Amino acid sequence: MRKNVVFWITAWPAIAMSACATFQPPPSRPPRLETAKACADWRWIGISRPGARCPDIPGWTVRPLFAQLSPAPQRSEDYCATKESERVPGPEVIRELSRFCVYEVEHKWPVQSKISPPKSTELVRLDQDCASLVASGGPTDPSVESAEFLAKSRDFPAVTSLAAKPSTITNTNGVRLAFLDTQPTSEDPPEWQGRSPHGFVLAYIGKNLVCEGKRCAARITTRLALPIIDFNPKSWKLTQRDEVRGGYLGMQSDLAEAIRSEVETWQEHRRRGSSERHLVLNLSLAWEGELFGGLGEEQIAEMRAGTQAVYRALQYAAGFDALVLAAAGNKKAEPCSNFGPLLPAAWETGSARDENCREPRQPLLYAVGGLGADGSALVNARPGGIPRRAAYAENAVVPSPLAPQYMATLTGSSTPGYTATLTGSSVAAAVVSSIAAVVWAAFPEKSSSQIMEILDKSGEDMLVPADFWFGASAFPPAPRPNVHRLSLCPALQEACAEEGPTCHLQVQCDHPRRASSALPQPSDPRVWPGEHCQPWLSPQPESPPCPSCPP
Repeated sequence: MRKNVVFWITAWPAIAMSACATFQPPPSRPPRLETAKACADWRWIGISRPGARCPDIPGWTVRPLFAQLSPAPQRSEDYCATKESERVPGPEVIRELSRFCVYEVEHKWPVQSKISPPKSTELVRLDQDCASLVASGGPTDPSVESAEFLAKSRDFPAVTSLAAKPSTITNTNGVRLAFLDTQPTSEDPPEWQGRSPHGFVLAYIGKNLVCEGKRCAARITTRLALPIIDFNPKSWKLTQRDEVRGGYLGMQSDLAEAIRSEVETWQEHRRRGSSERHLVLNLSLAWEGELFGGLGEEQIAEMRAGTQAVYRALQYAAGFDALVLAAAGNKKAEPCSNFGPLLPAAWETGSARDENCREPRQPLLYAVGGLGADGSALVNARPGGIPRRAAYAENAVVPSPLAPQYMATLTGSSTPGYTATLTGSSVAAAVVSSIAAVVWAAFPEKSSSQIMEILDKSGEDMLVPADFWFGASAFPPAPRPNVHRLSLCPALQEACAEEGPTCHLQVQCDHPRRASSALPQPSDPRVWPGEHCQPWLSPQPESPPCPSCPP
């Protein structure tokens, strides 16, 4: 298994190049999706009975998933009347988090053909922890840079900012902007330190939007959520993790714990007097809800344990009025199932920020989709998966973080200054997360929902109905909005308009412009292995386009 996974990580450029000239007819029917390939026999997530500790089970080690939880902060008597920005999670949220238990087989044999699951009457739910088998790494366009390509690629910063001047930043580091991805956990400005450049690229995009020189509206941090290098569902020994430099994929428990850890770190900094008043979490990763649950269940308790853990961690973040932006997801290779948004972004449709407060109800998180040069959905967007808010997400240009030796493998050239580009909903999520951070720093008295209302109003109406939106699952459903493309300057302008004559900002924006398309079309996806269809937790996007096909 390890050799196979490493092969796909290092050999994808050659495969993508061959796709330009090779055609393979698709199978007669989509490959069968199997959770067995993604779920570990050797690790299970249990949910104990309310008020009970994680029970010991012979042959298995046990630990709380969310270790060292802070005591529940004191709530006001009239909690629902409290300003959202001043709210804290209630004791019931802390109690729910304390019920999650992680069980790992005690004898870590190299390979085990059959491992019996842990069993206890003290557990109300017990499910395997699940991970990804498909790696995502490297830039989406590893072609040698050209003057024409770079000229077109300058459209990305122009369209995403529309000439908003970073000098409007008056509240430096007033917001913590965290990217939970492949990048190792760091409190410093983004520098590529891990194996996969995916997280670095996103943090770099954020830095360009929230900073002017050393002056930044937000403090950019990274939190490792995808630490697995190689995954084996049958063997803990053959599964490789790197908690320092990171990996290419992750388990649901990894994501849940990363969310909780980032919130805890932010709160600890605030207790020490940090200026980081608000938190924005960027989740440019996704998995299929079809198999792991999370969409069709009427109650949270009906979800698989790993899915519940992520949901409860998001509730914990929402309890502090943290703002969470999630990538809507990208299209997988055909003939995979591709309809609709992925999780966790799909949770925007009907989740309540606080189950104890009837009104107003707000999304648990906010989904973001990607648009191309002509304002239409990206070529790798999922049909039926475009939310109400989107951002230009084509030709995001960053300095390549790859080592010269690896660059030579990809392109035959190790020219200094090589530029990598990325296209997909992950880019869009990073853009909107950064916009939200700047607006929140400029107007710190507003709540997360008020910030998103401003962003949604400010966007350019693309005259296309959204596929999913908050309230779509309600009865009667909320009115269907149009997709709006967000940019930084119009968002600041809208926030200032709401403030009226007392606004402290002077904002003038360029007119919306149509960007030119510089990226090649994706490679023919039908040559990718059937395993690529599996619903793993992985970065978005995950399929590299063909690096040598013409536009």
